[in-house]
Amino acid sequence: MEQAGKRKKKKGIVAAVIIILLLGGGVVGITSCMKNMTTAMNTLSNSSLETVKAEKRDISNVISVSGTVESENIVKVTSKLNAKIKTLNVEVGSHVNAGDVLCIFDSADLQQQYDTLIQNQTKSQSQSENQHKINQRNLDNAKRDKEINLQQAQRTIDDAIQAQNEAYDKEAKLVDEYNTQISRRDDAQNKMDTTQDPEEYQKAMQTYQEADALVQTKDAALEAIREQFKSYEKSVQAAKDAYAAAERAADAAIQNYQDILDAEQYQQSNDSQTQIDKLADSIAECTVTAPRSGIITSLNVSEGSIPSTDALMTIEDSGALKITVQINEADILNIHEGQPAIVKTNATGDQEFEAEVSRVINIYNAGSPSPQTGTSGGYSAEIIVKDNKNLLIGMNAKVRIILDEKKDVLAVPYESIVTNDDDSKYVVSVVRNSDGTAKAKTLTVETGMEGTYYTEITSGELTEGTEILMTPGEYKDGDTLPLFDMAAAVQGAKANE
Repeated sequence: MEQAGKRKKKKGIVAAVIIILLLGGGVVGITSCMKNMTTAMNTLSNSSLETVKAEKRDISNVISVSGTVESENIVKVTSKLNAKIKTLNVEVGSHVNAGDVLCIFDSADLQQQYDTLIQNQTKSQSQSENQHKINQRNLDNAKRDKEINLQQAQRTIDDAIQAQNEAYDKEAKLVDEYNTQISRRDDAQNKMDTTQDPEEYQKAMQTYQEADALVQTKDAALEAIREQFKSYEKSVQAAKDAYAAAERAADAAIQNYQDILDAEQYQQSNDSQTQIDKLADSIAECTVTAPRSGIITSLNVSEGSIPSTDALMTIEDSGALKITVQINEADILNIHEGQPAIVKTNATGDQEFEAEVSRVINIYNAGSPSPQTGTSGGYSAEIIVKDNKNLLIGMNAKVRIILDEKKDVLAVPYESIVTNDDDSKYVVSVVRNSDGTAKAKTLTVETGMEGTYYTEITSGELTEGTEILMTPGEYKDGDTLPLFDMAAAVQGAKANE
């Protein structure tokens, strides 16, 4: 990664070295070289330029942010039990695996309540089962009574119909007998009207009288039996009505007992079973296990105490770490998921950890403080650390989010590049002379990616290793640069001894 150029000036040290070197040439030559040394010192004292060499390097455009290392997966272990902690198996910093027993509540009171309810429920179930048998027996009896009563009612109907049919049959027989006597009487009348024989006439008259008497008798019998037809009809209808009434009564009795049976499930209180189920769940919850592996980072209970809050403790997964950072409004649109990042901490020194942006929270949060501006509010992003060995939860981290980067390209500090009005660009190179002086020479360049400190040189007159001015100012071709070449000055001083 690119580093900012250091700009420490060491004029006093350089001057001291020159004096030592000149003295090393002998006392005899000290006078003759004083002029050169004075010139060198004057040049050095007037020098305000820094130089740098054009080199190939990795450049990047980054946004620097900071945050605190935290777990990507945080689980709050909670419980609503109002009981004492009987056993506590962890402390802050303990590493637990999923399923490990964290703590155990005292379940004695809950168990006693559970056992009492179970006993009461068993007794109640026995009573309910006995009542159920009685209700079922009543239902079966009602069904059987219905069958018997309807059979009796049906026999009454059958008897009434039979009596009615016998009356109809008797009527039909009387009708036949009546008609026979009518015919006999008519025949006797015809005989009486046609015969001349007194004996036959007398005989026919006797037959006529007998037949007429029988006609009168049969007619009276017919009237009597026909008058009974309504009574027979009423008897049949009454028998049918009695059957229907018996059926309705039987069905009502059956439905009544069926309703009693159906109501048993509602008569049995569900409150007791619900309470038993809740107590069973509470007893099971008395043993609190770790829902996932991780480190206990907070603990709100102690052995023998009753928790004052639902949150018993917090487990954080130390294997999956993230850093939540604040992002300036000016930078938020440049941050995207998947962008690489580099993480460093004070504790780990120069060690760099590979990371990437896992989530961009582009909703302005008025309550979040911005570490860049010190004001409240801002946007944020989550950084996932890939290789988090040596990182610990709670460490303060510095994060560089890499917006763009290039590897092994020719680059110079961005401030060393001058842009003309026509957008052409150049740098000022340093041409050093043998006497220690230096001249300026402009070199045209074309630039590529602009990094945080360095800019890529894609083409032009600049070559790798060329010394250029860090801040070229207004220097042009041939201008003398206020730079001092110490080695050339020393060599010149020795030549003049």
